[in-house]
Amino acid sequence: MTDGPVKRAAERHAAELLAPLLAARPAPDGWRLVSWDAEQGITVSLGRGDVVVTAEFEPPDPSQRAFARTPRFNVNVRRSVGPEGPLTADERRAVDQLVSLVRRRERSLPVVPRAEARRGSEVREVLVDRVLMPEGGGRYYLNPYAGCMIGCAFCYVADRADLSRAFDGAAALPWGRWVDVKVNAPAVLREEVKRHAPGVVRMSPIVTDPYQSIERRYRVTRGCLEVLVDAGFEPVVLTREARVRDDYALLARARRAGVGFSIPTDDDAVRAAFEPGADPIEARFEALAEAHAVGLATAVVIQPVLPMNVARFVARVAPYVRLVRIDRMYRPERWQGLYDAVGCPDGGTEAFYARTEAALREGFAAHGVRCHDLDDLAALFEAR
Repeated sequence: MTDGPVKRAAERHAAELLAPLLAARPAPDGWRLVSWDAEQGITVSLGRGDVVVTAEFEPPDPSQRAFARTPRFNVNVRRSVGPEGPLTADERRAVDQLVSLVRRRERSLPVVPRAEARRGSEVREVLVDRVLMPEGGGRYYLNPYAGCMIGCAFCYVADRADLSRAFDGAAALPWGRWVDVKVNAPAVLREEVKRHAPGVVRMSPIVTDPYQSIERRYRVTRGCLEVLVDAGFEPVVLTREARVRDDYALLARARRAGVGFSIPTDDDAVRAAFEPGADPIEARFEALAEAHAVGLATAVVIQPVLPMNVARFVARVAPYVRLVRIDRMYRPERWQGLYDAVGCPDGGTEAFYARTEAALREGFAAHGVRCHDLDDLAALFEAR
């Protein structure tokens, strides 16, 4: 553990890189800055009307597809709010201008020497100036921590999160061996909710799991939920951990609140191979049923789809959810040894994913459960 709370340099470096954008007024064509952060690389969201386009500046990797590349970044882009489908020409132009800005200014980004690892893992207490991030359309996201001690080997955010850590000069540690605790997050949030209209707030394990084991000690997630509920916001929590049950009574006080579980298989032996640091599958099934019983809106994210008995999985999940989201493994060839170890050597293939996804969709449709294609857990409030 660090000696005391520190300020993260990544935020400062990202602000310097994006300074002209942060200081600019909305563009004549109507595009505006919705939000930005530096927790998984650098993420910038631009909005116009009811559409929000998000650009993610990730570590440079010529082997991966990208919307654009700069000397310091791969750039990937998605429409995070708005209709499904490819970007329009106008949306692409807005992103192109953003990429051009970064390309002109990225030479000013320092290359910070990284500290040597003094121990096998690190818990760092950090102070933040912002925690509630607008997503557009009256929606927000909030990360109580950065980094995750669950440490699923296949997590696609690991390299991005390490890029932000490198800006701090922090030691390079394996994913699952470090976490930044935003110790002042509830206090910062208490001031932010005075300036933002109530809306849906997503807490999801993209860069951190809000209920990883360290929450037992720090209770940052609970502190943030207390602020949100008291201020009339509508929290939606996604986790791999059954300890979210500790806060069901608090969530039930909200006008609307949702709980989603990441459950990629019904086979705990598969879970133990791919997610050894996460809660057992049975514990997640039980916590899901309890969330449904106390009246919370519920969802399950099946991402990545791992080897499973589809009929059994659907039977355990369908009675308790409003919607599910299904997605594939990211770079499955890297985890072939794990597929072999669980006796499913074709589990990372496109053919396996296609037939398993089709069977899941058919099974959930038979129970009237909607399969949602967007990473938008707020949709569970509309699903019936």
